[in-house]
Amino acid sequence: MTDGSGAVVGHPFTTMLSEASAGNIKIKMDLEQFVHLDRDCETFITLISQIQRMADDVSRVGTWGLGEHTVTDDGKKLTSGEALAQRFKTKSRGSNDETDNSVYAMMTAHLQAAKDLQEVYQRIRKQITDHDAEQAAKYADLEKNLPPEPGVSVPQFKPPNYAG
Repeated sequence: MTDGSGAVVGHPFTTMLSEASAGNIKIKMDLEQFVHLDRDCETFITLISQIQRMADDVSRVGTWGLGEHTVTDDGKKLTSGEALAQRFKTKSRGSNDETDNSVYAMMTAHLQAAKDLQEVYQRIRKQITDHDAEQAAKYADLEKNLPPEPGVSVPQFKPPNYAG
C-alpha cells in the first residue's frame, strides 16, 4: 500500500493485530456478533476478489470499439482510440498491483484491510473462547447453526464485442 506520494506504508491493522494477540484490546460483544463479523468479512473478501477478477478481465479486453484499430485511407493509425483503450486497461489493472492507482491495486489494499480486520476479531474472539469452555462451546454452536445472512453479489463483467 502507498501513501499519496507513492511511498510504501505498512498495513493499518498491524498494531491492532499484535494488540489483539496480546489480549490488550477489550471490547464488549455477544459471540453471535463475532460469527456475523467473520462471515461478513468472508463475504467482503469474496466480493473484492470478484472485483479484482473483473478488473483483470477489463485489462485484457482486446478491442474496445473506440477506433483503436482504425487506419485512415492514407494508412495512418488513429492513435487517440488506442490511447483511450490503453488508459482503460491501465486503470483497471496497471503494472504494479501494490503501488499503482488501478482498480485492481485499490482492491488489493481493501482485500488486505478486510483480512486484517477479520483476523483482529478472530484473535479477540480466540482470547475469549480459549479461556472459557462454555463460551467456546456456545461459539461453536452459533458458528454451526446461525442462519446465513442474505447474499450479495457483483454483476458479471461481459467484455464488449466490437470485433468485426
